[in-house]
Amino acid sequence: MARAEDIVKAGSGAVLVWGFLPDDASPSTFIHRCFSREGWRESSLQQRLELCAGVLAWPFLMPAVIGVFTWFNGSWVKQKTGKGIARQMGEQLMLAARHSLLPPWYYIFELYEDEKRRRAGEYLQRFETKRFIYPFLRKYNGGLPVPAERSTVCLSDKALFADRCGAHGLPAVPPIMVIEDGRVVRSAGDTATLPEIDLFVKMLRGTGGRGAERWEFQSGRGYCDNTGRVFCAAELIEHLKALTVAKQRGCIVLPRLVNHPEMSDLTNGALATVRAVTCRNERGEFEATNASLRMAQGRTSVVDNFHAGGIVAKVDLSTGEVGPATDGAMALGPGRGWCEHHPDTGGQIVGRRLPYWRETLELACRAHTLAFPDHVIIGWDIGILADGPCLIEGNKGPDLDLVQKSHREPLGNARLGELLAFNLQRAIAARPSPSS
Repeated sequence: MARAEDIVKAGSGAVLVWGFLPDDASPSTFIHRCFSREGWRESSLQQRLELCAGVLAWPFLMPAVIGVFTWFNGSWVKQKTGKGIARQMGEQLMLAARHSLLPPWYYIFELYEDEKRRRAGEYLQRFETKRFIYPFLRKYNGGLPVPAERSTVCLSDKALFADRCGAHGLPAVPPIMVIEDGRVVRSAGDTATLPEIDLFVKMLRGTGGRGAERWEFQSGRGYCDNTGRVFCAAELIEHLKALTVAKQRGCIVLPRLVNHPEMSDLTNGALATVRAVTCRNERGEFEATNASLRMAQGRTSVVDNFHAGGIVAKVDLSTGEVGPATDGAMALGPGRGWCEHHPDTGGQIVGRRLPYWRETLELACRAHTLAFPDHVIIGWDIGILADGPCLIEGNKGPDLDLVQKSHREPLGNARLGELLAFNLQRAIAARPSPSS
């Protein structure tokens, strides 16, 4: 089922225009054409009608969307670049019509800078990756034989993820307790109780860090969170039971992890994680194509997620050196911009080399190879701890916005784009014909 976001973006011309892009032999063009042609072929009748409705609605919706985001961003961009409001609005309209890039991404990817705007067609966009490319590659396993038993559910369920990693000898966070529908369904000990350590709680099948809680154990008091609440073990369990009922989602209780001492000044106390993207290559192996460091900021934030207020910085694959960081303000104003030091601690970000870097990338590739080989692409969240890297989560549909934003360049013609195009081409060739 297409979402409103998909309808608006498809209505900006992607489905109609991308299918007729001239073949310039670039990976990005192939991916766009594939989304247009194969996405239409794979869509149901209802989805096709919704996309056509989006095309008809585009002339009425786009001026309003441009107006909203120019209101939030036009003045500071004008101060920064000297580019007038009318020109910004015209460029947004052109990008939407030619490249299906909506106004938020004009500001997120800094396409008001002329040099970056010239490469607008190379950006891989959320509506094509998350709503078609990733599912298409999973469905046909990138053109390789589809195994009878898939590992997809283990990437969606955090407890099953930890189990699968453990079964393959991979370091992952061991669950202490799993609670669903107001009851404890799994406990690490013989009895459903909590150890006297700092804890981290997150939704069992949630995304984006939503609903996460951190509880610090204080001897003589109990478990305290960042809002001042204090519970004993039994009270905390009852609180989490009620939480699962209210949110209609299970939760998982984990030990709170702490970064390597060399990274202590890159965090407000929340775990900073590396987002490493691995993808199946032409040899059938899995290689790391991109890496970013995610860091939490703010006194009350307990997660480092980009879309939850965190900051993100590019990490050089060969050296582990970190570049400048930016936030995920999502075009609702200038945000923090680019920073060389952590906003809370003042710790130097730019030029920092992360410890255990080679081991971190090797862990991502090894986990993909051993535990999840039936996935073409995975985005790994990895914590670098005092004793080495540890797997936190695996994402079957990694968000490329944070990668393209932190890298300050599109991925369509980079190594990841090359590999996605290769796997898409092979999947299309291996797909059964309609008559078979």
